[in-house]
Amino acid sequence: MKTVDFIVVGQGIAGTLLAFDLIEARKSVAIIDVNLKASATRVAAGMINPVGMKRCVPSHNSHLYFPKAIERYRQLEQKLDANFLKLKSILRLFSNKSLKNEWQIKFSNTNMDRYISRFFDDNTFSAFKDANGSAVVCPAAHIDLQTFLDKSREHFKTECLLLEERFDFSKFDPKEISYKFLKSNYIIFCEGFRIKDNPYFKTLPLSPTKGEVMTIRIPSLETFDKIISKGVYILPLGNHLYTVGATYNHTDITDELTSEGQAFLRDKISDILSVDFEVISSVAGVRPTVKDRKTLIGLHPNYHKIGVFNGLGTRGALQGPSLSAEFSAVLLGDQKNYQNIDNQRFTGFFGVFK
Repeated sequence: MKTVDFIVVGQGIAGTLLAFDLIEARKSVAIIDVNLKASATRVAAGMINPVGMKRCVPSHNSHLYFPKAIERYRQLEQKLDANFLKLKSILRLFSNKSLKNEWQIKFSNTNMDRYISRFFDDNTFSAFKDANGSAVVCPAAHIDLQTFLDKSREHFKTECLLLEERFDFSKFDPKEISYKFLKSNYIIFCEGFRIKDNPYFKTLPLSPTKGEVMTIRIPSLETFDKIISKGVYILPLGNHLYTVGATYNHTDITDELTSEGQAFLRDKISDILSVDFEVISSVAGVRPTVKDRKTLIGLHPNYHKIGVFNGLGTRGALQGPSLSAEFSAVLLGDQKNYQNIDNQRFTGFFGVFK
Protein backbone atom coordinates (compact mmCIF):
# COMPACT_ATOMS: atom_id res chain seq x y z
CA MET A 1 0.00 0.00 0.00
CA LYS A 2 1.15 3.52 -0.82
CA THR A 3 -0.03 6.14 1.68
CA VAL A 4 -0.90 9.71 0.69
CA ASP A 5 -2.57 12.56 2.54
CA PHE A 6 -5.26 13.17 -0.10
CA ILE A 7 -6.79 11.45 -3.09
CA VAL A 8 -8.43 13.88 -5.52
CA VAL A 9 -10.79 12.31 -8.05
CA GLY A 10 -11.18 14.46 -11.16
CA GLN A 11 -8.85 17.00 -12.73
CA GLY A 12 -11.20 19.60 -14.09
CA ILE A 13 -10.90 23.14 -12.80
CA ALA A 14 -12.13 22.19 -9.31
CA GLY A 15 -9.81 19.22 -8.85
CA THR A 16 -6.85 21.06 -10.36
CA LEU A 17 -7.15 24.11 -8.10
CA LEU A 18 -7.69 21.96 -5.01
CA ALA A 19 -4.70 19.73 -5.83
CA PHE A 20 -2.45 22.78 -6.21
CA ASP A 21 -3.57 24.17 -2.84
CA LEU A 22 -2.95 20.88 -1.07
CA ILE A 23 0.44 20.28 -2.70
CA GLU A 24 1.53 23.83 -1.84
CA ALA A 25 0.57 23.05 1.78
CA ARG A 26 3.18 20.26 1.58
CA LYS A 27 0.62 17.46 1.51
CA SER A 28 1.05 14.33 -0.61
CA VAL A 29 -1.64 14.01 -3.25
CA ALA A 30 -2.77 11.33 -5.66
CA ILE A 31 -5.01 12.39 -8.56
CA ILE A 32 -7.29 9.96 -10.36
CA ASP A 33 -8.64 11.23 -13.66
CA VAL A 34 -9.39 10.16 -17.19
CA ASN A 35 -10.22 12.48 -20.07
CA LEU A 36 -13.87 11.93 -20.96
CA LYS A 37 -15.71 13.36 -23.92
CA ALA A 38 -18.55 15.17 -22.18
CA SER A 39 -16.30 17.09 -19.76
CA ALA A 40 -17.54 20.58 -18.88
CA THR A 41 -14.14 21.92 -19.89
CA ARG A 42 -15.07 21.30 -23.53
CA VAL A 43 -17.71 24.04 -23.40
CA ALA A 44 -16.34 26.30 -20.65
CA ALA A 45 -15.24 29.74 -21.79
CA GLY A 46 -13.18 30.28 -18.66
CA MET A 47 -14.81 33.68 -18.22
CA ILE A 48 -13.82 35.74 -15.18
CA ASN A 49 -16.74 38.12 -15.28
CA PRO A 50 -17.80 40.06 -12.16
CA VAL A 51 -21.21 41.13 -13.55
CA GLY A 52 -24.51 39.35 -14.13
CA MET A 53 -25.23 40.47 -17.69
CA LYS A 54 -29.01 39.97 -17.69
CA ARG A 55 -29.77 42.20 -14.70
CA CYS A 56 -26.62 44.35 -14.61
CA VAL A 57 -25.73 43.43 -11.03
CA PRO A 58 -22.46 42.30 -9.45
CA SER A 59 -22.26 38.53 -9.27
CA HIS A 60 -22.11 37.00 -5.79
CA ASN A 61 -18.94 38.06 -3.94
CA SER A 62 -17.33 39.21 -7.19
CA HIS A 63 -15.48 42.00 -5.35
CA LEU A 64 -13.66 39.24 -3.44
CA TYR A 65 -13.50 36.51 -6.07
CA PHE A 66 -12.14 38.60 -8.95
CA PRO A 67 -8.87 39.87 -7.40
CA LYS A 68 -8.23 36.46 -5.82
CA ALA A 69 -8.74 34.73 -9.18
CA ILE A 70 -6.37 37.05 -11.04
CA GLU A 71 -3.72 36.72 -8.34
CA ARG A 72 -4.00 32.93 -8.22
CA TYR A 73 -3.89 32.37 -11.98
CA ARG A 74 -0.86 34.63 -12.26
CA GLN A 75 0.87 32.58 -9.58
CA LEU A 76 0.06 29.37 -11.43
CA GLU A 77 1.23 30.83 -14.74
CA GLN A 78 4.62 31.38 -13.14
CA LYS A 79 4.66 27.94 -11.56
CA LEU A 80 3.76 26.23 -14.85
CA ASP A 81 5.78 28.58 -17.09
CA ALA A 82 2.63 29.05 -19.16
CA ASN A 83 0.39 31.82 -20.44
CA PHE A 84 -3.33 31.13 -20.08
CA LEU A 85 -4.75 34.21 -18.30
CA LYS A 86 -6.08 36.90 -20.66
CA LEU A 87 -7.20 40.23 -19.22
CA LYS A 88 -9.95 41.28 -21.60
CA SER A 89 -12.97 43.53 -21.05
CA ILE A 90 -16.48 42.58 -22.16
CA LEU A 91 -18.51 44.56 -24.68
CA ARG A 92 -22.20 44.22 -23.76
CA LEU A 93 -24.35 44.89 -26.84
CA PHE A 94 -27.85 46.08 -25.98
CA SER A 95 -30.81 44.39 -27.67
CA ASN A 96 -33.12 47.37 -27.10
CA LYS A 97 -33.21 50.93 -25.76
CA SER A 98 -34.94 49.87 -22.54
CA LEU A 99 -32.04 47.60 -21.61
CA LYS A 100 -29.53 50.35 -22.37
CA ASN A 101 -31.51 52.75 -20.18
CA GLU A 102 -31.56 50.22 -17.32
CA TRP A 103 -27.78 49.86 -17.46
CA GLN A 104 -27.29 53.63 -17.53
CA ILE A 105 -29.54 54.09 -14.50
CA LYS A 106 -27.68 51.41 -12.53
CA PHE A 107 -24.37 52.92 -13.59
CA SER A 108 -25.44 56.23 -12.08
CA ASN A 109 -27.24 55.04 -8.95
CA THR A 110 -26.02 51.62 -7.75
CA ASN A 111 -22.21 51.76 -7.72
CA MET A 112 -22.05 49.82 -10.97
CA ASP A 113 -19.57 52.43 -12.14
CA ARG A 114 -16.91 50.24 -10.50
CA TYR A 115 -17.66 47.55 -13.12
CA ILE A 116 -18.80 49.57 -16.17
CA SER A 117 -15.98 51.63 -17.67
CA ARG A 118 -17.90 53.36 -20.47
CA PHE A 119 -20.88 53.39 -22.83
CA PHE A 120 -20.69 53.49 -26.62
CA ASP A 121 -23.16 55.27 -28.88
CA ASP A 122 -25.41 53.43 -31.32
CA ASN A 123 -23.71 52.00 -34.42
CA THR A 124 -20.14 52.46 -33.16
CA PHE A 125 -18.76 49.13 -34.40
CA SER A 126 -19.07 48.31 -38.09
CA ALA A 127 -18.64 44.54 -37.56
CA PHE A 128 -21.50 44.30 -35.04
CA LYS A 129 -25.21 45.03 -35.00
CA ASP A 130 -25.11 47.61 -32.23
CA ALA A 131 -28.03 49.85 -33.17
CA ASN A 132 -28.91 50.21 -29.47
CA GLY A 133 -25.43 50.98 -28.25
CA SER A 134 -23.20 49.04 -25.87
CA ALA A 135 -21.28 49.18 -22.58
CA VAL A 136 -17.87 47.94 -21.51
CA VAL A 137 -17.51 45.75 -18.42
CA CYS A 138 -14.03 46.17 -16.99
CA PRO A 139 -12.12 44.62 -15.33
CA ALA A 140 -12.83 41.18 -16.76
CA ALA A 141 -10.76 38.30 -18.07
CA HIS A 142 -10.79 34.70 -19.21
CA ILE A 143 -8.47 31.76 -18.91
CA ASP A 144 -7.62 29.29 -21.65
CA LEU A 145 -8.89 26.32 -19.67
CA GLN A 146 -7.50 23.66 -21.96
CA THR A 147 -3.99 25.09 -21.70
CA PHE A 148 -4.33 25.52 -17.94
CA LEU A 149 -5.50 21.94 -17.40
CA ASP A 150 -3.00 20.40 -19.83
CA LYS A 151 -0.03 22.25 -18.32
CA SER A 152 -1.27 21.37 -14.82
CA ARG A 153 -1.52 17.70 -15.78
CA GLU A 154 2.11 17.73 -16.95
CA HIS A 155 3.09 19.32 -13.64
CA PHE A 156 1.15 16.76 -11.59
CA LYS A 157 2.90 13.89 -13.36
CA THR A 158 6.16 15.03 -11.77
CA GLU A 159 4.90 16.50 -8.46
CA CYS A 160 2.41 13.85 -7.34
CA LEU A 161 0.90 10.51 -8.30
CA LEU A 162 -1.45 10.70 -11.30
CA LEU A 163 -3.56 7.66 -12.18
CA GLU A 164 -5.10 8.08 -15.63
CA GLU A 165 -8.15 5.89 -15.21
CA ARG A 166 -11.82 6.10 -14.39
CA PHE A 167 -12.50 5.68 -10.67
CA ASP A 168 -13.76 2.18 -9.89
CA PHE A 169 -16.01 2.25 -6.82
CA SER A 170 -15.82 -1.51 -6.46
CA LYS A 171 -12.14 -1.07 -5.56
CA PHE A 172 -12.80 1.59 -2.92
CA ASP A 173 -13.09 0.96 0.83
CA PRO A 174 -14.88 3.93 2.45
CA LYS A 175 -13.88 2.97 6.00
CA GLU A 176 -10.18 2.64 5.27
CA ILE A 177 -10.15 5.34 2.54
CA SER A 178 -8.23 2.93 0.36
CA TYR A 179 -8.35 2.49 -3.40
CA LYS A 180 -6.48 -0.35 -5.08
CA PHE A 181 -2.90 0.13 -3.83
CA LEU A 182 -3.56 3.59 -2.29
CA LYS A 183 -4.46 4.51 1.28
CA SER A 184 -5.28 8.09 2.22
CA ASN A 185 -6.44 10.36 5.02
CA TYR A 186 -9.09 11.94 2.78
CA ILE A 187 -10.63 11.42 -0.63
CA ILE A 188 -12.26 14.37 -2.40
CA PHE A 189 -14.49 13.86 -5.42
CA CYS A 190 -14.29 16.60 -8.07
CA GLU A 191 -16.07 14.69 -10.83
CA GLY A 192 -18.23 17.37 -12.37
CA PHE A 193 -21.67 16.22 -13.49
CA ARG A 194 -20.67 12.56 -13.04
CA ILE A 195 -21.08 13.03 -9.29
CA LYS A 196 -24.68 11.97 -9.98
CA ASP A 197 -23.37 8.40 -10.35
CA ASN A 198 -21.28 8.56 -7.18
CA PRO A 199 -22.89 6.27 -4.54
CA TYR A 200 -21.85 8.61 -1.70
CA PHE A 201 -23.17 11.83 -3.23
CA LYS A 202 -26.01 10.80 -5.53
CA THR A 203 -28.55 12.63 -3.32
CA LEU A 204 -26.96 16.00 -4.00
CA PRO A 205 -29.22 18.33 -6.04
CA LEU A 206 -27.11 18.36 -9.18
CA SER A 207 -28.93 19.41 -12.35
CA PRO A 208 -26.50 18.73 -15.23
CA THR A 209 -26.74 21.15 -18.13
CA LYS A 210 -25.48 20.33 -21.58
CA GLY A 211 -23.85 23.11 -23.55
CA GLU A 212 -22.78 23.40 -27.18
CA VAL A 213 -20.16 25.82 -28.48
CA MET A 214 -18.86 26.74 -31.92
CA THR A 215 -15.55 27.87 -33.28
CA ILE A 216 -16.13 30.31 -36.13
CA ARG A 217 -13.95 32.24 -38.55
CA ILE A 218 -14.70 35.88 -39.40
CA PRO A 219 -12.71 36.68 -42.56
CA SER A 220 -13.03 40.47 -42.23
CA LEU A 221 -12.15 40.62 -38.52
CA GLU A 222 -8.72 39.25 -37.64
CA THR A 223 -9.20 39.88 -33.92
CA PHE A 224 -11.03 42.11 -31.46
CA ASP A 225 -9.82 43.45 -28.12
CA LYS A 226 -12.98 42.59 -26.17
CA ILE A 227 -15.27 39.64 -25.49
CA ILE A 228 -18.69 40.23 -27.06
CA SER A 229 -21.84 39.52 -25.04
CA LYS A 230 -25.41 39.50 -26.34
CA GLY A 231 -27.33 36.36 -25.44
CA VAL A 232 -24.16 34.37 -26.12
CA TYR A 233 -20.48 35.25 -25.83
CA ILE A 234 -18.05 35.63 -28.73
CA LEU A 235 -14.52 35.10 -27.48
CA PRO A 236 -11.61 36.24 -29.71
CA LEU A 237 -8.91 33.60 -30.23
CA GLY A 238 -6.80 35.48 -32.80
CA ASN A 239 -6.12 34.82 -36.49
CA HIS A 240 -9.80 35.45 -37.41
CA LEU A 241 -11.02 32.66 -35.06
CA TYR A 242 -13.63 33.03 -32.29
CA THR A 243 -15.38 30.75 -29.82
CA VAL A 244 -19.15 31.21 -29.52
CA GLY A 245 -21.33 29.81 -26.77
CA ALA A 246 -23.22 28.48 -25.22
CA THR A 247 -26.49 26.63 -25.25
CA TYR A 248 -28.30 25.31 -22.17
CA ASN A 249 -30.02 21.92 -22.38
CA HIS A 250 -31.31 20.31 -19.17
CA THR A 251 -32.78 17.15 -20.71
CA ASP A 252 -30.08 15.82 -23.04
CA ILE A 253 -26.79 15.25 -21.19
CA THR A 254 -24.96 13.37 -23.91
CA ASP A 255 -21.92 14.73 -25.74
CA GLU A 256 -23.77 14.72 -29.07
CA LEU A 257 -24.40 17.93 -30.99
CA THR A 258 -28.02 18.80 -31.71
CA SER A 259 -29.56 20.53 -34.70
CA GLU A 260 -31.50 22.77 -32.30
CA GLY A 261 -28.38 23.83 -30.44
CA GLN A 262 -26.44 24.54 -33.60
CA ALA A 263 -29.32 26.52 -35.10
CA PHE A 264 -29.61 28.53 -31.87
CA LEU A 265 -25.93 29.50 -32.01
CA ARG A 266 -26.09 30.40 -35.70
CA ASP A 267 -29.12 32.62 -35.07
CA LYS A 268 -27.40 34.36 -32.15
CA ILE A 269 -24.26 34.96 -34.20
CA SER A 270 -26.33 36.43 -37.02
CA ASP A 271 -28.03 38.70 -34.49
CA ILE A 272 -24.63 40.03 -33.39
CA LEU A 273 -22.46 40.15 -36.51
CA SER A 274 -23.02 42.41 -39.49
CA VAL A 275 -20.25 40.62 -41.42
CA ASP A 276 -19.92 37.13 -42.85
CA PHE A 277 -18.71 34.19 -40.78
CA GLU A 278 -18.11 30.49 -41.29
CA VAL A 279 -18.41 27.64 -38.81
CA ILE A 280 -15.16 25.75 -38.30
CA SER A 281 -16.16 23.22 -35.64
CA SER A 282 -18.58 22.53 -32.80
CA VAL A 283 -18.44 20.56 -29.56
CA ALA A 284 -20.74 19.65 -26.67
CA GLY A 285 -20.10 19.09 -22.96
CA VAL A 286 -22.03 18.88 -19.70
CA ARG A 287 -21.75 21.37 -16.83
CA PRO A 288 -22.21 20.38 -13.16
CA THR A 289 -24.91 22.96 -12.38
CA VAL A 290 -26.87 22.90 -9.13
CA LYS A 291 -30.61 23.50 -8.71
CA ASP A 292 -30.18 26.37 -6.23
CA ARG A 293 -27.11 27.68 -8.12
CA LYS A 294 -24.91 27.25 -5.06
CA THR A 295 -21.77 25.15 -4.87
CA LEU A 296 -21.57 21.64 -3.41
CA ILE A 297 -18.62 21.63 -1.01
CA GLY A 298 -18.19 19.57 2.12
CA LEU A 299 -17.51 16.26 3.83
CA HIS A 300 -20.01 13.41 3.92
CA PRO A 301 -21.94 13.45 7.24
CA ASN A 302 -21.54 9.67 7.68
CA TYR A 303 -18.11 9.24 6.09
CA HIS A 304 -16.11 12.13 7.49
CA LYS A 305 -13.05 11.50 5.33
CA ILE A 306 -14.97 11.52 2.04
CA GLY A 307 -15.62 14.94 0.53
CA VAL A 308 -16.91 16.67 -2.56
CA PHE A 309 -15.87 19.86 -4.34
CA ASN A 310 -18.35 20.43 -7.12
CA GLY A 311 -21.06 22.59 -8.64
CA LEU A 312 -18.88 25.56 -9.56
CA GLY A 313 -21.09 26.07 -12.61
CA THR A 314 -20.62 28.78 -15.22
CA ARG A 315 -18.60 30.96 -12.81
CA GLY A 316 -16.05 28.29 -11.97
CA ALA A 317 -13.07 30.26 -13.27
CA LEU A 318 -14.14 33.29 -11.21
CA GLN A 319 -14.98 31.66 -7.88
CA GLY A 320 -12.85 28.50 -8.07
CA PRO A 321 -9.62 29.92 -6.58
CA SER A 322 -11.38 31.41 -3.53
CA LEU A 323 -13.52 28.34 -2.90
CA SER A 324 -10.56 25.99 -3.27
CA ALA A 325 -8.53 28.07 -0.79
CA GLU A 326 -11.36 27.92 1.75
CA PHE A 327 -12.04 24.20 1.35
CA SER A 328 -8.37 23.23 1.46
CA ALA A 329 -8.02 25.26 4.67
CA VAL A 330 -10.90 23.26 6.19
CA LEU A 331 -9.32 19.98 5.08
CA LEU A 332 -6.05 21.05 6.65
CA GLY A 333 -7.73 21.62 10.01
CA ASP A 334 -8.75 25.28 9.99
CA GLN A 335 -11.91 25.53 12.12
CA LYS A 336 -12.86 29.00 10.88
CA ASN A 337 -16.41 29.37 9.62
CA TYR A 338 -16.07 30.12 5.95
CA GLN A 339 -19.06 31.83 4.35
CA ASN A 340 -19.00 29.66 1.22
CA ILE A 341 -18.97 26.33 3.04
CA ASP A 342 -22.49 25.94 4.42
CA ASN A 343 -22.43 22.73 6.45
CA GLN A 344 -26.10 22.86 7.46
CA ARG A 345 -27.23 23.20 3.85
CA PHE A 346 -24.81 20.51 2.72
CA THR A 347 -25.67 17.89 5.37
CA GLY A 348 -29.36 18.60 4.81
CA PHE A 349 -29.10 16.95 1.38
CA PHE A 350 -28.44 13.65 3.18
CA GLY A 351 -31.36 14.03 5.60
CA VAL A 352 -28.89 14.82 8.38
CA PHE A 353 -28.83 18.08 10.33
CA LYS A 354 -26.05 18.96 12.74
